[in-house]
Order: sequence, then structure tokens, then C-alpha cells
Amino acid sequence: MASLPLTLIMGSEQVLVDRALTDARTAARERFGQTPTVQTIILGDATPEALAGALSPTLFGDTTLVIIDGADQFDDVTFAVLEQAIADPPDSFAVVVHHPGGVKGKRYLTAIRGAGAAEVSCSALKKGRATQDFLLEEVRRHGRKATPDALRALYDAIGHDLPLLVGAINQLCTDLEGDPITDDDVRAYFGGIADMQGYRVSDSIWERRPVEALRDLRWAVEGSGRAGVGPAITAAIASGLRNMARIQGMPPSASDADVMQETGIKFDWQVRNVRARAKRWRPDRLAKATVTLSGVDVAMKGGLRPGDSLDVDQKLHVLEEFVVRTASPSANA
Repeated sequence: MASLPLTLIMGSEQVLVDRALTDARTAARERFGQTPTVQTIILGDATPEALAGALSPTLFGDTTLVIIDGADQFDDVTFAVLEQAIADPPDSFAVVVHHPGGVKGKRYLTAIRGAGAAEVSCSALKKGRATQDFLLEEVRRHGRKATPDALRALYDAIGHDLPLLVGAINQLCTDLEGDPITDDDVRAYFGGIADMQGYRVSDSIWERRPVEALRDLRWAVEGSGRAGVGPAITAAIASGLRNMARIQGMPPSASDADVMQETGIKFDWQVRNVRARAKRWRPDRLAKATVTLSGVDVAMKGGLRPGDSLDVDQKLHVLEEFVVRTASPSANA
């Protein structure tokens, strides 16, 4: 009996998870000789019937890659559906199971491993040498070189944020012609860019991390100059909010490609991050945040009427108040 092509992705480092999923798509395409249809099942949201439907052959015999996300949410009923697929593999199917890590659902993981799943580790990268090696390998994936000082300068500019680091390397490798990329290149390209720092603030707000959001805001203000940083930060915050609102308005079955086309988001990993954030917010709370943010943006740009303009310290106070109140977990209560 043919075995079901089965991959187990372990860990929650999103950049590594996205890369593993990309590799799984490539492997399925090479195995089947054509691009498979991709169906994503998010356990905890999807029913056992939905998983059974995803693992059922189509009338036209299409090749299919089924991605089962949130394997820590398996229960006996849902896992029995996967067990049936493993015992009686449907033709032209491949399955990827993603578990975020930890001990929850351990016996299900044991069964998946016992079925011969190929396992990919996506554990969080530690700061220091492990991250530096990752960045160097990322540059090499683009067919480029970078000096150690360049990678350190990039890390200093962005911090331990792998999605931003990967995006920055992609920009550098695309836009710069010289090889190797040097620390001077990095500083010239990213030094003092307020919008990049603004997106760090935005991510922390919409992931509801008030302490980090306030820290990132103050770092952005100090790093980019107190005057004029407000509009750049509010624009970044508004961009994150719009993407969540757009995703909430799309059907849950929408593919990553559909979301990218609708929102203009450029990368798969960004889609997954925004989807995860959007789940943390009720639509009415996003609507309230939109109204509040519009007022903050006006304040950053000088107000609506003569005499409304704020000085730099007042603008910073308005921004800090918005960041803390919006990012607080109670903001979505």
C-alpha cells in the first residue's frame, strides 16, 4: 500500500514555518508533476467534517496539499479523520501538520511520527550566533554575500524580529548591486527610516503587547528624531489596522494568494501574521480603534483648526496614550 506523503512541522518561529510550508508545496509539486490545490484546515475552528472533506478525493482527481494548522488542538474525533487518511491514503494527496510546540497533544504527535512523517524543526531562533547564521544563509539564498559587520548593523537597526530581518535582506539583495553587502550599505539604506520603526510599533499594538508597543514607540522617536515622526508611525499603525479589517471581511476559506491580491500584502508569512492578529480583535473594537486613530493622525498633522497644533511633547503624549490604551488586552474586552 502506498504511504501518504506526510510532513510534521514543529515550532512557532513563523518565518521558519512559512519556509517549511513553501518547501512542502515545492515537494508536492515535484512529486505530483503539477501544482496541487492547497487546502488549509485550522484546528479549533474547523470541524472534523471539514477535515474529512479536505482529505476526500475530488471528482476530477485533482492533486491536493492539505495543511493542518494548530495540531495542539487535535481531539480524538478529529484525529481519527487523519488516521483514516494515513491508513487508507487517498491518491494524489499530501498532508502537512503544524504543531506550535509544547506537550499538548503529545500522543497524537507520537502517532504522526510513527506513521513515518518527515519532521521539520521550526523552534524559535536564539539571539546571537544562531540568528547570525540564519541571516547569512538568507543572504546566500539570494545568491549574494554580506560581511559580518553588515549583518550586525542590520540586526542593530531592526532588532530580533525575523520577519522584518528577512524582508530587509530581500530589499537589500534586490536593490543593491555591490557584492558583498557592507555595513555602510546597511546604514545608508535603513538608517533613521521612521516607517520601518513605525511598523514595529504597529505589530506590537495589534498583537496586544502594550509594554513592547510603548518601548518600540519611544525607540522610534529617539532613533528618528522627535519632530515629524508622528505621521510616519500613525501611517504604519493604520496600515496594520486596514489589513486586519480587510482579512476579517474575507471568507475564512480565502487562500493566502487571495488575501495577498485583495490587501496588497507581499509575502505569505505576512498574511499568516495578519490573520493571527485579526483573530484577536472583534470587528466593533477595530472600528472604534479606526475612529480613535483618525483623531490621532489629525493631531500629528497639526489639527483641523487654527490653534489646534501640538508641540512635540504633546504629540508624543497623544501617541503614547493611544498605543497603551489600544494595545492593552482590555481594549478588546
